[in-house]
Amino acid sequence: MWGFLTAALLLIGMVLVMLIPALLRPQSTLNRDDNAQRREIFRAQFAEIEQDLASGVLDAAQYELAKTELERRMLDEVTSSPLAATVAKPDRRLAVILVFLVPLTAFWLYVKIGNPEAIVNPTGAAMMDGKPMTQADVEGLLASLAAKLEKNPDDGAGWALLANSYVKIGKYAEAVKAYEQATKKITDNAQLYADYADALAATNDYKLEGLPVELANQALKIDARNIKAKMLLATAAYDRQDYKEAIALWEKIITELPKEAEIIPDIKAAIAKAQSLAGETKSTSVQKVAVNAGIRGTVRLSPALTKALDANATLFVFARAAQGAPMPIAIVRASAKDLPYQFQLDDTSAIMPSNKLSQADAVVVVARISKSGDAKPISGDLQGMSAVMKPVGENVEIEINEVLK
Repeated sequence: MWGFLTAALLLIGMVLVMLIPALLRPQSTLNRDDNAQRREIFRAQFAEIEQDLASGVLDAAQYELAKTELERRMLDEVTSSPLAATVAKPDRRLAVILVFLVPLTAFWLYVKIGNPEAIVNPTGAAMMDGKPMTQADVEGLLASLAAKLEKNPDDGAGWALLANSYVKIGKYAEAVKAYEQATKKITDNAQLYADYADALAATNDYKLEGLPVELANQALKIDARNIKAKMLLATAAYDRQDYKEAIALWEKIITELPKEAEIIPDIKAAIAKAQSLAGETKSTSVQKVAVNAGIRGTVRLSPALTKALDANATLFVFARAAQGAPMPIAIVRASAKDLPYQFQLDDTSAIMPSNKLSQADAVVVVARISKSGDAKPISGDLQGMSAVMKPVGENVEIEINEVLK
């Protein structure tokens, strides 16, 4: 705040420094030649009749007559005292007015077309009554909007806005109800159906089979290019082990995305994993051993962190190598509201087919409650971890007892 105000005052001061001295200079007299322009006009006219004489337009007699007339007019129009004095007086009144007017005008313009809220809220967070909005403030506003929509249920755009807002704060069950109302009124918006499918899956541990798949297919009937609907259908195909369909959809998505899209590397990694799973020819017994191998246990929250828990936050449980790169080897995802949570990590939950849990020598199991919904840790996330262990174990107890700085 103070940095902005200092910079603004310096700029205003620079403007005044350039303007005020010019208005306060001592009285001075400036001489100007009022006949200069008239003489230039007569010179041009003399040159013109001389050119007419040379080109034959005027004969000698006509030339002399025209020249005499110009000379007579010049004597009449050009005064004998061509210099006139202009007196420049200091304008102290205007200087005083500008000292007050420039800052006030700058302030008025900033209020009208600027962003005054950014002075006290540089992060851009939503404000209410001059203070950053809390989760309770947002929920209160959404409750008010929901009440208005109950009285006016035909407002499809309002229901869509309410649904999207609920998704942003992690209230997926409420979002699903709002999406249901929105799609009754708006039947030609592909993105609305895709968002509805995604929110519905989020309320059911991200299982897409059933209504979410139907909604995604409806979105593609409206707009065959909708990327989100295709991503949902590809994930659903992968979950039911239809790897060929999943790969085909993901490859189609890559051709439709901009080449610089950040999601493309993730899609390629998913394709690689699906291709690996589609090509596996292990016997049933070997597969069963691979599934049964791994780490099982329970994640619990420390009672000291109960007040810091957001039940709608995302819970990640993953195993990483005890030494070397911190990248997870195997990972599962759940919701914080599922705590205490029983987990299982094995080769089926590996991130990369070429780097499986069964191939690791020693690992650490980490449980993290993510505020952002992303596996990358940020300040404020809650975390706990196991001791170093072999990638085979049962009844591993992990307590989330740390707030990340």
